[in-house]
Amino acid sequence: MPGPLTTTLAVTLGLTLAAHQYLEHRAKGTLTHIHTNDTVYDKQRYGHILDYDKYSLIVHGQPTLILSGEFHYWRLPDKTRWRPILEQYRSSGLNCIRIYFHWGFHSPSQGHYIFDGNRDIDYLLQVCEELGLYVLAAPGPYICAETQAGGFPIWLAAKREIRLRHMRTNLWKEYDPRFMDYCVEYFEHILPILARHQITNGSNGCIIGLQVENEAFQHIFGYPIGLHDDMRVLAKTARDCGITVPLFTNDGFEEGSYIVKEDPKRKKKDFGVDLYGFDNEPTSWVVGRDPSFLEEWNPSTVTAAMDKMEHKVRSFGHANQRTPIFIPELQGGWFNHYGIKYTYDEIYRFYGDQYTRLMLETSFSQGCTMLNFYMFYGGTNWGTLGDPDVYTSYDYSASIREYGLMSGRLRNLRLGILFLQSFSDIMVRTDAVASSKKDMSVQSSLGNTICQQRRSHVTGDMGPVELTFIRNFSDEKLDRFELTIRSESFHRGVSATVMICSLAYKSSFIALGNYTTLNPDIHLILSATPIHIRGFANEGKKEVWIASLAASGPTEMAFHGKVVIKEGGGRILGGGSIELHESSDNKAIHVLSIPEGTKNGYVVLSDTRQDPSRPLLHIIFLDQAALSTLYCYYENHHSAEETKTSGTLGAKCMMASSPKIVTWGSYNAQYDPRKKILTVESTESQEELHVLCFDQERSAFLTSDSIYGSKLPYQGFSIKENQNVILKQQSTSLWVEQNHQGLTLSEWEIRTTDFGSFDWLDCPRISSSSDRFQKVNLDFKFTSGHILYRCRFKTRELVQEGLLPRNHPVSLMINMRNRVLVFVNGVCIGSHMTYSRQLLMPGAKMGYDPVSFGSHTFLVPSEVLEAGTLQRDVILAGHPEYHDQEHEVILVIDSFGLSRQPFVVDDIRNPRGLLSARVRGKDVVMGSEHWQVAGVDVSGLDMAYGSTGFPDEHSQQGWEASTQGPRIVPDKGVTWWRTHFEGPPSGANMKTAEPIAHIPLCCRLEGELSAMIILNDVLVGRYFGSDSPQHDFYLMDGLLHKAESGQLNELKLMIYGSKATDSDGNKVRVQILPWIIEDAQGELAQWSGNTAFEVEEARAKELEAGPFWTVSQTFTLPIEG
Repeated sequence: MPGPLTTTLAVTLGLTLAAHQYLEHRAKGTLTHIHTNDTVYDKQRYGHILDYDKYSLIVHGQPTLILSGEFHYWRLPDKTRWRPILEQYRSSGLNCIRIYFHWGFHSPSQGHYIFDGNRDIDYLLQVCEELGLYVLAAPGPYICAETQAGGFPIWLAAKREIRLRHMRTNLWKEYDPRFMDYCVEYFEHILPILARHQITNGSNGCIIGLQVENEAFQHIFGYPIGLHDDMRVLAKTARDCGITVPLFTNDGFEEGSYIVKEDPKRKKKDFGVDLYGFDNEPTSWVVGRDPSFLEEWNPSTVTAAMDKMEHKVRSFGHANQRTPIFIPELQGGWFNHYGIKYTYDEIYRFYGDQYTRLMLETSFSQGCTMLNFYMFYGGTNWGTLGDPDVYTSYDYSASIREYGLMSGRLRNLRLGILFLQSFSDIMVRTDAVASSKKDMSVQSSLGNTICQQRRSHVTGDMGPVELTFIRNFSDEKLDRFELTIRSESFHRGVSATVMICSLAYKSSFIALGNYTTLNPDIHLILSATPIHIRGFANEGKKEVWIASLAASGPTEMAFHGKVVIKEGGGRILGGGSIELHESSDNKAIHVLSIPEGTKNGYVVLSDTRQDPSRPLLHIIFLDQAALSTLYCYYENHHSAEETKTSGTLGAKCMMASSPKIVTWGSYNAQYDPRKKILTVESTESQEELHVLCFDQERSAFLTSDSIYGSKLPYQGFSIKENQNVILKQQSTSLWVEQNHQGLTLSEWEIRTTDFGSFDWLDCPRISSSSDRFQKVNLDFKFTSGHILYRCRFKTRELVQEGLLPRNHPVSLMINMRNRVLVFVNGVCIGSHMTYSRQLLMPGAKMGYDPVSFGSHTFLVPSEVLEAGTLQRDVILAGHPEYHDQEHEVILVIDSFGLSRQPFVVDDIRNPRGLLSARVRGKDVVMGSEHWQVAGVDVSGLDMAYGSTGFPDEHSQQGWEASTQGPRIVPDKGVTWWRTHFEGPPSGANMKTAEPIAHIPLCCRLEGELSAMIILNDVLVGRYFGSDSPQHDFYLMDGLLHKAESGQLNELKLMIYGSKATDSDGNKVRVQILPWIIEDAQGELAQWSGNTAFEVEEARAKELEAGPFWTVSQTFTLPIEG
């Protein structure tokens, strides 16, 4: 007979299973008339244009890698910058972008949708089509993205009867048809625009997939949380609105949500979408753990999150066995928080220059062929777009920094991308070849330096091409080790060969092996150095590689067969020569060795027949400085003619992934195949541009001798050959030198906010006995920036002849979110912030906020009370005479925005502004408190996120000249300051090909104060002193009037604070200056930069810090028309 404990456990288990079954059944929903078959991608109709299998997407019959970067157009208020930034995506090697479309950005009020100006998504998609960028469209309705309300409109969030994301409370969803009605309405406005740009409409379309919802888990750790009806309605609406491309969704991490099931009987209950996606951000939670410093990230976080990814995703079964491994959000940096002491520069250094490339190659080691970097360019939370997790800058320490700098991380990532693009026919279909590392054909002398090996479906004379994924996570942190090639991998009985590999700690590359070139007698056994580009020249008679020189030690490649050096050379420092010698372990293998110290070199290999009709292998070796500038143009949109990629390594197959134009030597390059124009952007120190042209049909490049060998389609250009370029660089350099300490800001004007002029609304309490108020900022739709409160109360003082009045203490208790400045009778009595990066704490940035906690009490000084207005003498029956005084409290509260409701958290409606308040004191007249509120109702604006929250923000009244610059006088209240300045020169002339200068500017603020930064009537930044790490604010290029325009720029600041200027060392300073970066004119791979920092002269010299600027010019390449 079972005992009590056994019975209890059995009952508990039974109840748990029953509860789980109930939750599963409940989550399946009731709208079973909509099932998967109604929304599944129509391969029969559109498969010839767009298809997919377990390995990859197939575009016009060609298996295609999708290498994407996230782009948030709504974080670029200046529409004119959309194209230049997207051109940087393209020149980085990406062939795709993913776009979150922001519902609230387009719908400031109910029923009102805006799709023009800087919300013109039709124009945005046209740009993508012109640049040859595919698009993964993510219209939500929920997007998360560290933006207010997760992208939901403010007017919708204010409808408290609506369950946003169906959340009844934290961790519990209940389907809300009213919420879905609004979502359908939004889809019906935006999706027809997107539908016009689908690739399935014709060859020119850019959209290849549409994401339904975002991180809408079906399960979290086994707990059924997602609602199938939610996905059903959204997917069906997408199809009804003309969306014909595949639908996809994404889990926040691998949970197997909404996979199309194979069993037809389950299709009515289990709803699935075409492609399963999941996010992977392995080291994200390290940032923000400690507010003062960042610890070094541990490689184990990456291995734990990524090295079993393929197995886990395939184990979900069903459609996941026959669809590509797809990561819609792969970590490309991380965001930063209020209250943190370090900036995005520190986060950038924390991850390092190699991190994003490491993410890329580790993903490909797991068979992933579709991925999107979140973020690739972060942009700016201009206005009040951001949620409480982020401040103004959304730099994200991403590959492209906030002000447009193509960072060292981008340059290293691009080298990895270029390999994938060049060898896409090989990389697009691979299988893991070993169940354990000891079974791999390549072994390392140093532990944790090989993470995977894969075998391609492309084969040569010696079998399938092999890819060895080298990733240096060694415990010893060494940067040089030996690679041993095991004989059994090549089926010819050769013995092992040992090669030297140089790779920095926490770096990676994909080592190409068992690869047969155009000449079948030239067979690569293994390259111990990264190969970045493969091209084909001389009508298929020459295969050209660009490869990396080792940072230390020799650079080595191993070839099988009778291979000889036909020619070679280069700039070799310190002696030594290029050698091709027999392996000491096996004479059938020849090792090509480039000596240490080589700056650049080349080798042309042929077979021993020396037959001029036999193809050659031409390898160019470049050092890291040159490689950091490597650019390559590929045609990303494939023709409708199907190209076979299985079978032998034929010329037709390889030509499909051959580059058209390759350059190095400039900061950036962009080739326009329609105009046959190469636009080159360079720094002051760059002098020579190197160009290779592999366009087989149109190239007129001479294949003569060059510094990189003979019969190569190469041409060198002098960047400074054009006199106009020299003059432009000289004038730009002079301007930067004159202004690198800051532009002259003078003729300031000032005005003061008159709180009495506002339209104040009553703010009643829940009850007469409660301190809490009935409404908060969301109820008034005061959600952009500030919410202002006014309280009038009375004190009553006994007056007796011959006795001095005795004032009793008066205190003000307030509970608010997030920052407050308090004035009583026109006197500033202090400030406070209620904000927490931790969950379950007052002011929590996300999740449950215990609103009953977080109160702060201000003591009102007696001299401040004495400044109150004497009302009248009061004589109460049977009592002596009293004096009544009326007092006024003004609260200036700045909200960090609505939370974003991630995963299964219900926090969008966490209150902001004033939650509760009470004036206390023996002299306070009971019942005399009268609270009112003022602000800006964003539902009446065309832009719901562009206001400071002050009703007088656009006032032109009361401005007076000031002999001083901005300063804090606390008792003056809130002051507005403005000045005008001339923008930087650009030289832009649309009618000529004159060189153009690019000098990004920032506004730098210092001092303990709060400030709203407004450039030409656009709120571009919010400054919070030591409560935020940001002191440098990007002044967007597209908002600035350049010097040539003849228009001055207006800089306006709204400032306030509780600490006076020059009091206790509070120095207030405002500057406009060029962005200062590290290694400003040096090796571009080292560039980071996100702060116009001021350092000691010796430190600045050590960092080679200086202003960032470039000059662009165009070259017409010798290409036949």
